Order: sequence, then structure tokens, then C-alpha cells
Amino acid sequence: MTFTLARAVGQAAEFAPVYSAADLEIRFVRCGLRQFMPPPRSGAQRYAKTELIAATIRGAVTAAEKGDAEVAKGLQEFIGLVAERCADDERARLQEAARSGGFDLRVTDGEARLLPLDEPRAPLSELIAALEEDLELLGMTTARKHYRQAVDNLVDGHSEAANSQLRATFEGVVTHLANQRGYVRSGHGGGWQAIRFLIDGGHLPLDDGGEYVRGLWRIVHTNGPHPGTSPAGEAHFRTQAITAAIRYLLDRFGLQP
Repeated sequence: MTFTLARAVGQAAEFAPVYSAADLEIRFVRCGLRQFMPPPRSGAQRYAKTELIAATIRGAVTAAEKGDAEVAKGLQEFIGLVAERCADDERARLQEAARSGGFDLRVTDGEARLLPLDEPRAPLSELIAALEEDLELLGMTTARKHYRQAVDNLVDGHSEAANSQLRATFEGVVTHLANQRGYVRSGHGGGWQAIRFLIDGGHLPLDDGGEYVRGLWRIVHTNGPHPGTSPAGEAHFRTQAITAAIRYLLDRFGLQP
């Protein structure tokens, strides 16, 4: 996966002195970037914050650009940690730098996350953030957990894991809707049976969303990516499709948080 966040990392490095030198060392360790920190100096003398930041980030960005996925993830965490502490105007600049790399930086309740950005005027991140909140408020906590893990895996470049969590999200939503209308789930799984229950019971007629939901269920249960698409492209498509399908279902069944 190509590392596209070098500009955002550089911007975060500029604002990182908001932390003390000791805090920076702790956070570099927390992000898995310890191996890029400069070696300790003799005696009690410490590196200046700017030296510590420059040396660590320089080595980490080089590794990420060579394809080290774990280092890339650590740099994403670094961006988020800085965003949680910097001033509003600095955060706006950091968000713009992240957007240039294809991500939307969001800070909600003090927690920073990088979400995939699809298109500037209608970003996928807007849909993701809204759907996560609605699933939580509607009591679909398991589906919301799977969805959050799917998005995190998508951002980290773990396409297969993202697809697996998206299937679990979709299943969680359709079984929840079916359960509310009398469907009894037996054991694990049950997504296909839940969809059939909704269709056969007239809750989701074929000509009013049933074919759409049933067809998408079949698509997300195929093995591997579709011809002509990369695994990353397939995961991105499934994120868009399932996000839209769940939003449709919530609206179709009149569920308002």
C-alpha cells in the first residue's frame, strides 16, 4: 500500500512540540516507532525536542514509503496524537494535509481518527461518522463494533480483514431488523435467512429494496476480489456499498436515533 501521508506527518511533526520531550518519547514508543528514535546520549543530556522529532520521523517516513505497513500505521497514530493536543487552527492545517493524502482527520470527544476520503464534496468519511453514531444510538452495538473495525482495517490497508468485518456488519444489521419483526436467529450467522424472512414477510418487498439487499449480500460473500479490481479497490467498493445499503435500510424501516 502506497504511503500518502508524508505531508501530514511533516505537519504533525511541526506541531508535536506541544508535548514535552519525555512525553514525545513515550508516544513514539506507543506508536511503535521506538526503533527510529536517536540513540541515548551519554550522561543526563537529552535531545532537544526538535532533534528527537526530526530524527524519529525521518527514519519512520522512509520505512513507510518503502512499504512497511506497521510503521505506516504508527505514523497515522502519531498524527492522531498530535491532533488531539494541538490548537484549533493547527488542527485545521493538519486536517488539510491529511486530506491531500486521501484521508479525513476527525477529532470526536477528544479521540482522533483518520477516515478514508472519497470525494471532496461528498466525502465517505461523513457517511462513516454518521453511520457509526446512528448504529450506536439505535442499540446495534455489535454491528457498530464490526463496522468500526472494518473502517480501521481499510485505513490500515488490511483489505481482507475489512471485507470480513463489513460482512459481519451487514449481517448484524439485517438480523437486528428481522428480529424486531419476529425472526428467531438460530446459532451464529443467519444473515441470509434474516433477509429471506424480511422479503417473504413483506417487510422488504423484492421491488422495494429486497432485490438490492439480497444482491449485495451475494456480492459480499464472493471469494476474493472481482475481476479487474485490486483488493484495496474491492474493500473500498464494499465499504461504500454496505454503508449506503445500511443507510437505506435504516431509512426504509423508519429508524431514527
